[in-house]
Amino acid sequence: MLASGWKPTAILGISRGGLIAAAMLSYMLDLRLIQAVRVEHYDDHNNRLASGARFVDGPQPFATLNVSTERLLIVDDIVDTGETLKLVCQAVDDHANEIKVAALYIRSNQKHTADWYWKVEDEWVVFPWAPEN
Repeated sequence: MLASGWKPTAILGISRGGLIAAAMLSYMLDLRLIQAVRVEHYDDHNNRLASGARFVDGPQPFATLNVSTERLLIVDDIVDTGETLKLVCQAVDDHANEIKVAALYIRSNQKHTADWYWKVEDEWVVFPWAPEN
């Protein structure tokens, strides 16, 4: 991302997995405007929700974004099907001039992907901050 010359003016972390990466990026970029949105795609037993990705508390964080100046970076830990990213990107589309996505991992078969990612991984990923199931 840094090599591209693009720098966000706000970061939106997708809870819970994207919050650690979002916080790390906010420190690296010296960017204090960071918000979170809670989206669920899986239930408490890691089963995919039949209804697909959904906002848990509603998409309220986007209300403070300045339409004329924001370059929004959405951050998540992993892009699985891409449904979560699609939902969030659609919700912020009217609230940011430019939207980019960063993720640690992506799956090879996702429909909505990240602009920047570290690795393609199709196996289950257990992050160091998450309990093993």
